[in-house]
Formats: sequence, C-alpha cells, structure tokens
Amino acid sequence: MAFSRFHKFIPRCCLKVTGPDAGSFLQGQFSNDLSKMGVGDVVYGLWLDRKGKVLADSFVLRRGPEDYLVVSVDCGEKTIFERLDAYLIMEEVELSGSSDGARAICILGESPQVAACEKVGIEMPLADRFTESNGLIAFWGKRGSEGALEFLALTEEGRDRIEIVDAGLRDIGSEELDREAMSFLAIEAKVPEIGLGFGDSDLPQELGLERDAVSFNKGCYLGQEVMARLHAMGRVRKRLVRISIEGPNTIAPGDLPIDLLDAAGKRQGQLRAMAYSKSGGMGLGIVSSGFSGDSLQAGTMTARLLRSEGSSDD
Repeated sequence: MAFSRFHKFIPRCCLKVTGPDAGSFLQGQFSNDLSKMGVGDVVYGLWLDRKGKVLADSFVLRRGPEDYLVVSVDCGEKTIFERLDAYLIMEEVELSGSSDGARAICILGESPQVAACEKVGIEMPLADRFTESNGLIAFWGKRGSEGALEFLALTEEGRDRIEIVDAGLRDIGSEELDREAMSFLAIEAKVPEIGLGFGDSDLPQELGLERDAVSFNKGCYLGQEVMARLHAMGRVRKRLVRISIEGPNTIAPGDLPIDLLDAAGKRQGQLRAMAYSKSGGMGLGIVSSGFSGDSLQAGTMTARLLRSEGSSDD
C-alpha cells in the first residue's frame, strides 16, 4: 500500500518451550513440519485435536538449539499450554508462559516497516525467518493480502522500543487501525482469524489452511490420521466463503455465529466473522459444499457469496 497503517495489540499467547526434547516434542504435536528448523526460523501452523479440529494456531520461533517460542495473536495461552501439557510424559521439556506484559505492534506498508526497523536497530526479517535485538522480535505475520511486519516485546526494554516505533509512526501520520479494521483486512483477503469465530468446530481443509499450515509429508502428530484421510479424499463437506453484507446491520459482534438460511429456510452454514468499512459490510462464513446459490439470509440481512472470477467457487 502507498500509505502507512499500524495496529497495537497484546498477543494472547507467548509460550516458551525449552529443554533437550523441545524440538522433537513440538514436532509430534504441531500440524506443520518443524524438523528442518534452524535457529532464527519461524513456522506457522495449527494445534489440532484427535479429530483433526483446530484448537489454535500459532507461529513457532526457534530462538536457540533447545529454545522455542510459541506465539499466537488471538488464541489464548491457556488453551495451547493445556494442549501441550496433556501430552508431556517423559520428555525433558519445560513450558513457561510469558504473555503477561507482552506487547506488540503490526505495521502495514513497506516504507514504514523499513523505517521502523532502522529506528530501533533491528534487521528486517526474511520470509520464514525472524530477527531479534534489544528485547524486540520481528517476524512476518498473516493478516491479509499485505505483508504484515510484527514487532513483539516480552521484556521492559522491548516494550520501550515498541513505544519508540509507535511514536515514529504517529510522527509520519500513520493511521492506527482498531481490531475491527484488522478483521476487515483479514476478511477481505479470506483469512480466517483462529480464535475469533473460527476454531474447534472446524477442520483445516474447511478453512483453506491446509496449504500453509499442514504438512502431509512429516511423521505422526495429533490429528495426522484425519489430515491424511481428508487429503486422500480431496474434498470436505463445508467450505470457507467471503460474503458481502447487504441491508442494515442488525447483528452485534456477540451474536455471531449466526445461521445462514437459503430461500427455503434450510440452514446452509454460518456467518462467523463480520466487519464494516467505508465500502460496506463484509464477512466470512462456513457454507455447505453442496450449496450452489448466490445468496443466503443472515437474520434480516442478505449475505451474498463473493466468488472468484471464472470460478464456481470462492
């Protein structure tokens, strides 16, 4: 984008996983392949249950030979801690939460990203890598179609540098985005925000996450059998769709999810996320793969399915 935008937030999970068995333990729990990770690498993936449903998503950062950091924007540390702790038996692994006091800022726009790195003396990270300096960690997030540079601070020194970045962005007239504005960007790019309307009732394939967040070549991990079976079948019963919202907004955020009904009043799915901008309302929903219509009813509003050009599916 030609202009600068940013979003300050408190990450829900910053979980340290350390010890001689930390890497092999995480590899046996995470949906993506961590076996080739070197120090400084970051991998995005999911924490699944036995049925392959998504409990949480996160980034895994390898900070040292026996030192990993699990970071999630919207999924709670308690959920991921309990998911991992339940499968710790004889492994030499320590789990320690470090979310208290964690602060973060996400920057959209190449020029302000470069300027922010220079201002706090941290190297711009490469794709699938993170950099760390003076209490600050920088890596690329998954916010939508734009490159989103995430700055994460776990220490007082790092939090001070977050404030330096914040002040610099305001000095150049950057626009601060609130939570709804960030959700609109995610919806626009068809990125389901795990922990905000999407999660434990969904399979990765229903959310289109199998491409970036699931490995079909690694060894066994929790939920792997379901992933392999669905991969062989090549199709699921539900799919993620973008939706244009028409009509006055009569749905409060706390009302979601809300059923999506066809013309005959039959439930075809759910509206899970919704946000508004100057251009109007947009949402993300889960809809039956067998539904071929163009619109559904969400309460008193019309939900029109937005399809890709030249495709019968979104």
